[in-house]
Amino acid sequence: MFPIHTLSNFDILEYAKLVGLPIDCLAKNVVPKTIPDNTGIIVNLNDLGQKGSHWISVIRKNNKCLYYDPFGVIHMPKQVEKCLLNSVGEDNIFISDGQNQHLVSYKCGYFCLFVCKSILVDDKSFERTLKEFRDIPSEKNEDRSDDLFI
Repeated sequence: MFPIHTLSNFDILEYAKLVGLPIDCLAKNVVPKTIPDNTGIIVNLNDLGQKGSHWISVIRKNNKCLYYDPFGVIHMPKQVEKCLLNSVGEDNIFISDGQNQHLVSYKCGYFCLFVCKSILVDDKSFERTLKEFRDIPSEKNEDRSDDLFI
């Protein structure tokens, strides 16, 4: 479907539209105050107007939120944290801490799309979706992340 390459916000939104994925794709400094239930946001860790750096995703389903960083970084940007707290409260935020992506990989957008699609379109739980990957970087993870695109 797509050649495998570093994904832009336009690429992410185009794919989301193709599969009916209810997400937005934003820079961290324009994350909304809340996220509606049964939606997601793929967030670039740089500000709007800067060259993109790394994609993470937040998904809200059944009044719970998942923060997913393919590198396993658990410290989310303040703007994202405020959005999740305003949306579901501290007790309903789940943070993935497994490092699924190699540090030299450019596939963070693919990992985020895979997780969003699994939860929001395929109706898998947070836990089941995250079990699709090993908690350490591996070729299996890298291959699995782009299965949707080839």
